[in-house]
Amino acid sequence: MPEITLYLANGACSLAAHLLLEEIGIPYKTVVMKMGPSGWIAVDGSIDTDEYRRTIHHAGQVPALKVDNEIITENPAILSFIATLNPERKLTGKTALENARTAEWLAWISGTLHGNAFGLMFRPSRFCDNEAEHDKIKQKGRERVLAAYGIIDKALEKKDFPVGEAETVVDYFTVPFWHWGGRVGLDLSSFPNYTKLVKRIEAKESAKRVLEDESVKPAQ
Repeated sequence: MPEITLYLANGACSLAAHLLLEEIGIPYKTVVMKMGPSGWIAVDGSIDTDEYRRTIHHAGQVPALKVDNEIITENPAILSFIATLNPERKLTGKTALENARTAEWLAWISGTLHGNAFGLMFRPSRFCDNEAEHDKIKQKGRERVLAAYGIIDKALEKKDFPVGEAETVVDYFTVPFWHWGGRVGLDLSSFPNYTKLVKRIEAKESAKRVLEDESVKPAQ
């Protein structure tokens, strides 16, 4: 088994990888990061922004997964790799088609829900330099988040899992974004199927440990 270190920030999108690592039950370490004056730094002071960019993540973002002496970035890649560490669970799907559906969901969540929906809400300056337009951009992001939540909720209308008939990494990847919605005041009761998925994941003993560790309040 390789030596695994997850660089994370409490409550960030890295929560998905943290939940998955704890659930599959392999040894791993974490380095908790926080935002410093010019980027992410380790809470315990073990790595500063410049060193983090130079040695761990070229863009200075979280999460990053160190596997022995190799670094994996981007949630879809990180989650897919973690799934290989417990192949019996088949966490990317049981068939070739399910593997493709898992990749499809991971790309959509990362690109659409995270990057082009919450990205507009949280980082409007990435999309427009004119500060006078930022409120409009944030509102557009809010609309996109709600639309994405609707897609997830509809996909779960007649089944418990986004892919196939069993849990995959997709289930875990949806969790942090549900919490982000609550954080910005979205009405999560409008998405009961999505909420049910999050509650199912968070009912696990492994998830309870992670949520406590990251100071994230479980879904109600």
